[in-house]
Amino acid sequence: MRTLCLILLALQNVSLVAAPREIGNPSFLSPHARPIVPHGDYFFVVNTPSDTIDVLHANSGRILRRIPVGIDPVSLAIRPDGRELWVANHVSDSVSVIDLDESKRTFMHVVATVQDIDPNTKATRFDEPVGIAFANNQKAYVALSSENKIAVVDVVSRKVTKSLPIRAQDPRAIMVRNDRLFVIPFESNNKTQLSGGYKIDGKLVTFNAHEHSIANNNILSLGHVTDIVKHPRVPDRDLFVFDVKTDKLIETVDTLGTLLYGMTVDSKGTVFVAQTDARNDVNGRAGTKKHGLKELGNRAFLNQVTRVRFEKGKAVKPEYFNLEPLPPADPTEGMSLATPFAITLSGDESTLFVTAAGSDKVFSVDANSGEVLSRVGVESVPRGITLEQDTLGKTAKAWVLNAVQNSVSVVDVSNPTDLRLIRTIPLEDPTHHEFKAGRIAFNNAD
Repeated sequence: MRTLCLILLALQNVSLVAAPREIGNPSFLSPHARPIVPHGDYFFVVNTPSDTIDVLHANSGRILRRIPVGIDPVSLAIRPDGRELWVANHVSDSVSVIDLDESKRTFMHVVATVQDIDPNTKATRFDEPVGIAFANNQKAYVALSSENKIAVVDVVSRKVTKSLPIRAQDPRAIMVRNDRLFVIPFESNNKTQLSGGYKIDGKLVTFNAHEHSIANNNILSLGHVTDIVKHPRVPDRDLFVFDVKTDKLIETVDTLGTLLYGMTVDSKGTVFVAQTDARNDVNGRAGTKKHGLKELGNRAFLNQVTRVRFEKGKAVKPEYFNLEPLPPADPTEGMSLATPFAITLSGDESTLFVTAAGSDKVFSVDANSGEVLSRVGVESVPRGITLEQDTLGKTAKAWVLNAVQNSVSVVDVSNPTDLRLIRTIPLEDPTHHEFKAGRIAFNNAD
C-alpha cells in the first residue's frame, strides 16, 4: 500500500509539473469596423484579444455566453433574415458563420467558415478581412483590407464568386443601403505631395529634385529643404459606390479626408464619414517659415465628419463638420474629440452618434448643421457603436466597444444634448497588463 501511495503521489507530481501552460496569442493590433451589433434581446460584440464573440443581454448587460471563432475577430454583420451572424477574423483570414436560429441545436454555434484558398499555391486569397455587408440573403460582401478588394460571397455555398477591385489602400468599412454598396479605404490621400521637380515655379515645384536627389545623390544633398503642396492631379479616391445588382462601380468620390475610419448612410443615400485630415500642406515655404508641431498648435490632423450628398446619382461637393475648430480646445477641459472612429445615425436620422477613439469619448452631432451637441467619457479607445431603441421605437441607448480597455459602455442617448454613462461591462481579456497599459497611453491624444 505504501508503495502504491508513493507511485500515485509521484504521478500526481509529474502531472502537475507537466501540465501545459496556457499561452494564448499576442495582440496583433487589428482594426475594427462594426464590432458590436444588436439582435433581439442580445448584443453581440467581438472580444478581439480572446478570439470570441461575447453575447450580452440587452436588459441586464450580463454576458450570457462566449462563442469561440477565429483569431482576432474585428467585424460583425447579421444576415437580413436574422438567421446568421457573420464574423470577420482578421488574422485567421476567414469569416465565421454563427447560427442564430433558436429552433436548431446549433443555435449560437459556428456552423461554417468562409475562406478562399488558392488550389495551386495553397495560399489565402482572403487576406485580412474587415468589414462585412449583405446585399440580400443570398449575397454578401467582405472587405479584404490587404488585397484592396471586396470579396463577393455566395451565402448558400459559402464560396467567393468574384472580387471587386478597390483602387485605394486598405478598404475596411463597407455598408449596403438602397441597392448601393459603399466602400471607404482607411489610408486615403489628400492630394498632397513633395514639391520636387525639374523646373521651379514657386507653387507646385519649389526645389529641383533632379539636382538634389539624382544628379548629386550624396551627402552634399542632405538637408535640402522641401515643401509639401496640394497637387490637383494626385490620385485621391475616398468613397467607392457599387450597384449591388450588377456589382458595377458607378461612382468614385475624392477629397473626403486622409484617414477614413467609420461610415454610415441615411435613408436618402447621404454618406457620413468619420475621419481625420492631415494638415500636410500647412508647412510654410522652403526655409521661409518654420512649421513644426508647435507652430501647428499640436494639430497635425483635423478631426472631422464629412457629409456626401448625392443628386441624380452623382455626388455633390463634400461638406465638412469640423469637430475641433482651430485653435484646439484645451485638453485639460476634456473637450477634445480626437480620432473620430465609429459613427451611426439615430432612428429619425436627426443625430449622429460618434466615438472619439483618441479621446475616449462618445459625442452627438446635429446631422444637419454639424454642431456638436454633447459628449461623455467612456473607456480606452472606443471603436464600435450601435444603438438600442425603446418600446416606442425612439433611440434610447448606445452600446460602445472600448477596444483597448476591452469593455462595453452603455450610454443614455435619449437626450442628444445630454449624454450620460449608464454602466460599463468588462470583457475577459488575456492581454498582459503592462502591454495593455502601454496601448492605453499610446492611444491617448492628450
